[in-house]
Amino acid sequence: MDFSGRLGGRYGGGAQRDVDEFGRERRGRPHQRKPYERPNRGFRGGAHGGGPMGQPDEGKDIESRLSSLIVKVGDKNTPTLQNNLDALSVVLEKDYAKHEATVLRTFRQCVLELPWKVTVYATLAGLLNAKNSDTGAKVVTLMHGILRRELAAGDWSSVKVLMRFFALLVGTNTISAATLLAMLDAFLAPVASAPPSSQSRCYVHIAMSTLLWAGRLLKEAAPAELDARLRAVEQYMQRDREAMQGSTLATIFHDAPPKGPNALAHQLEVLRTVAANEWRIDAVFAPHEMFGTEFVQATQHELPALELPTGLPPSAFRTPPEFLQLVPSPAEHAVRRYVLQDLIADTLSQLEYNRKDCARYLLQIHGLCNEDVCSVMTTAQHPEDADPETSLVFEYMVAEVLFTFLLQLPEGRSREMYYTSLAIELRKAEPQIMAGVLETAVENIVARAASLDVECINRLSNWLAVYVSNFGFQWDWAKWESVTEEPEGAPRRRFVQETLLKLVRLSYLDRIKAHLPESCLSLVPAKVPAHNFKFTVQAMDERTREVSVALGKCLKSKGTVEQAMEILQTHYSQWVDVDDDARQALAREMLVEHVLLLGSKTFSHMLNAIEKFMPALQQFGDTPEAKLQIARVVEDFWLRNPQFCAITIDKLVNYRIIDPVTVIELLFDASHAGSWSSFHLWEILRNTVNKVDMRVVQLQTRLEAARAAADAIVVDDTGDADGDGDGSTDAPEQPPSRPAGENVEHVQSILTQMEREQKEVVVQTARYFVQLLSSDDGTADEMDRTWLLGRFKEFMRTYRAQVAANAAELESQVFTAAASPDTREVFAGTRALAA
Repeated sequence: MDFSGRLGGRYGGGAQRDVDEFGRERRGRPHQRKPYERPNRGFRGGAHGGGPMGQPDEGKDIESRLSSLIVKVGDKNTPTLQNNLDALSVVLEKDYAKHEATVLRTFRQCVLELPWKVTVYATLAGLLNAKNSDTGAKVVTLMHGILRRELAAGDWSSVKVLMRFFALLVGTNTISAATLLAMLDAFLAPVASAPPSSQSRCYVHIAMSTLLWAGRLLKEAAPAELDARLRAVEQYMQRDREAMQGSTLATIFHDAPPKGPNALAHQLEVLRTVAANEWRIDAVFAPHEMFGTEFVQATQHELPALELPTGLPPSAFRTPPEFLQLVPSPAEHAVRRYVLQDLIADTLSQLEYNRKDCARYLLQIHGLCNEDVCSVMTTAQHPEDADPETSLVFEYMVAEVLFTFLLQLPEGRSREMYYTSLAIELRKAEPQIMAGVLETAVENIVARAASLDVECINRLSNWLAVYVSNFGFQWDWAKWESVTEEPEGAPRRRFVQETLLKLVRLSYLDRIKAHLPESCLSLVPAKVPAHNFKFTVQAMDERTREVSVALGKCLKSKGTVEQAMEILQTHYSQWVDVDDDARQALAREMLVEHVLLLGSKTFSHMLNAIEKFMPALQQFGDTPEAKLQIARVVEDFWLRNPQFCAITIDKLVNYRIIDPVTVIELLFDASHAGSWSSFHLWEILRNTVNKVDMRVVQLQTRLEAARAAADAIVVDDTGDADGDGDGSTDAPEQPPSRPAGENVEHVQSILTQMEREQKEVVVQTARYFVQLLSSDDGTADEMDRTWLLGRFKEFMRTYRAQVAANAAELESQVFTAAASPDTREVFAGTRALAA
């Protein structure tokens, strides 16, 4: 949503001006606009000037001020907040008729995008309703319409915030308790008897969130109905706990006691604690309690029934994980901690489109807290005095929520890069404070790496590499010197090692070495990542050298595909002591090695080389065995450069020189036993499977377009040329226009083929995992097996929809009695997670 700059600025009396290095205010003109290119120059009034003599439009100025007032109100819990809200409601009520669209648009945006101030905006809506019920009705109707729209779109984060808003409206007497209960029933009725699923968990999560904020109001207005809804939640949670008993597929730390879906279980514990305390929440200021007398005579509004969406896939329903506790905090503050982290999480989700605004607002949330709820390092005179063991430290809670979302399982809400860029903005906003906070959080996570899910180790490594690269690669690596004494595949050592390898990708080896203590140099390659060309002069016999030199000269002098193939044919046809298959394999290896060498300088060179010699490579890769040989040559060539290896294989799959099943066969080769902790193997696997899935989705879209085009032709053939439905023509007769489209049968045939390949990829990958994990020879030792099992969990969790779609075949062919118990347990957990 566009705030037209309102949410991007600074508010309050301490606002900072945008000035240059000489203290002069900057001119607000677009990038590269010259001073003489001002929009109003040379015009007197009219559309360009806005008013007489180019003066600004007074109406637009008023709208801008109204929007600014709505956005700024309630930034902090100050003694003047009551007066500010009352005065703002008077201003809005007075100007509402003239600027209705602006007020409603801004109000909608503020509720959705500033979710930690929902108590303020619910109070403001109540005051508007108390002063003018018609205005209140329009605000409530608008927000209810937005709620229905977000429901239809499956935006559960927005739905949760909006339900909290309506819960607080009960306290302003704008809607009745019965109306809110009916809204709650829309979420609880479908889960009363339904089996636990991602959809029902999502509904229960929203219901519990609403009850947390509405509990005190419902306790006064409808205590029996409140108890009934709470019992419904508890009954569902009991069923859900039994369904997910013992599963660790969605657990970030595996040493945590399994308790089903952790987020919901923890949320229920908080709900019970608040209920035992008369449903009182004291973490955030509730301004509606100051206006009790104003709300008594207010008009209550009825709302239409909610309709939950149908037909959404299970992956569309998400619940957040239990918030990580990375620093110790007092147990007696558990409810306050949950409430604040929930508001931080909502803000982080709702502002994901703008990391800069999100970082700024995250650091403002504490302003609405009640006194002594938390300590704030960024406003303290001595930040180092903040002790997490005696009080809630706000900045640590922000970091905990950020890493909770980064490591969320089964998948994150947003891309990993969002959380990296957000952390960078947080550190830029408060460099002295947030740098230490984020470093402490990472160290505490890595200290528990032995119990951290393998996929989460991978994500944190990616996060840290990009984060550190944005601050001159500065990090206190000396704190991790002890990892050099750990075994090669130990989780902490592997995390540090893979992070350093990513930093080498983002910079260069010597620069990274310069930032490391000498004791850590063993964690990075001794030499710069390079290729491993097989046909060096010293390693060849005379006749092999002749072929290699001739082919090398041809490629370097920009020879054609035909010339290269002729050289190979001419030379290898003379090797009469070698059979045809062996000669073909030798020629194939020679060509692939030289093409890779030709493109070894940069990514662009590699792509150009592959594209140029694609016909020859496709000709050589005419059998599954030939494709596998090409893939193995690529892996050997880039043995010391995993990044180039992954990119080259990805492009060979793109050009169909090798196929996805070939890549899977390569990755699960027995030669990799002992190296299952290497991250680049699983990067290649993810890229390959994702590519197959993406092709299926693209073909499904093409098929829908082709069918739509075919339907358009059928409609056009009915003779309704003017499209008004009466079969008449208002224009001179012309040949019927036929929309350009693809042949439906052709696209359907390709889609069927790709769906068959998608199924083969999933089944074959699962089969290889199970074979290796169920055999003593599949892994080098117990630590190696732990890494492989972790990657198996990651694969099954990530592609759970495809696993569920092929569950019958997997159960009969892969997860048989011969499979190890832990692999069968993962399969059962995957099916439950995909429900």
